[in-house]
Amino acid sequence: MSIRDNIHRLISENPERLPADIAAELAVDEIEVIRHLPEDMVTLLDGTLFETVVKDIKDWGDILTVIDVDGSIFELKGPFPKGGMKYGYYNLSDRRTPLKGHLRPDAISLIALVSKPFHGVDTRSVQFFSHSGRCVFKVYLSRNDQKQILPEQQERFEALAQLAAQQAA
Repeated sequence: MSIRDNIHRLISENPERLPADIAAELAVDEIEVIRHLPEDMVTLLDGTLFETVVKDIKDWGDILTVIDVDGSIFELKGPFPKGGMKYGYYNLSDRRTPLKGHLRPDAISLIALVSKPFHGVDTRSVQFFSHSGRCVFKVYLSRNDQKQILPEQQERFEALAQLAAQQAA
């Protein structure tokens, strides 16, 4: 059975399974799981769109930024920081948020727009992967009091998905 077939089997058995958990079970990198998710769960963008994507996300309002380092998970809720390029880094610097940092756009190989259920609710996330196949960070869309994804963020997420169609053309 191929990696793709195994991933589809595991997702059909439990759509809420985390890609990182599937990757561990199949002994592959998380990026391989992301690449082989069912089409309705993922849209892939080339990493060269990093700056375009993060500049858009900074205007989405409060989101959840997630950094997972070997199973230890850091979460920060708030706006994604404004930033700009200098010396080869996209420098995060924004008084609206405590999140600061220096990101290497050339180190991002793939950006995944992931739509899948988790803990009984639909989720949408933008996930940034390095050339080594590791997830650098993820940004999750926010929900309202009824646990529905904020419509304005959903629209922005879908607009990013249109970039994939433009890349393919």
